[in-house]
Amino acid sequence: MLTDLVALDPFDLLFVVSGVIFNLMIIGVYVAQKHERTRLVRVFGSVVICLAIPLAAVFIDYLIVGHALWIMIYLGSILLYLFVELLFDFILKVEFRKKPILHVPYIILFYVASFGFIAISFSINRTWGYIVSVTFWAVLASLIYLFWGRKKEMKKNKGEQLS
Repeated sequence: MLTDLVALDPFDLLFVVSGVIFNLMIIGVYVAQKHERTRLVRVFGSVVICLAIPLAAVFIDYLIVGHALWIMIYLGSILLYLFVELLFDFILKVEFRKKPILHVPYIILFYVASFGFIAISFSINRTWGYIVSVTFWAVLASLIYLFWGRKKEMKKNKGEQLS
């Protein structure tokens, strides 16, 4: 079974491993944010951005090989998400998460990219599809962890500001 997981086309393997790393780094970002570890958030975020390099190589290979249009669209959306992340968080340093007009499309793009990782992974290998899917569910769990108790903290902080 292990040989089936690594005996893929090198670009397919690069894609699925990038999908797992992507999800693990997003988990790291959420957990680090929860614990207010800004440096770690930056490190995990930088790793996410660096995934654009192997994914661009996969995109070029998939173009040459002639993969299905839906795969190219999802892979393009993943690269677009990484570009938007780089642009907003690292180049322009925009507080876009506080502006719904920018944050809502960003969230939608994130979930399209995440679904793209899962869908393409399943098209490559069923086991890898499940692995990428499970790491995505862990992302959702870490997002819940990030926001758990935040409402109480906001009320507490609001009460302190009023006194």
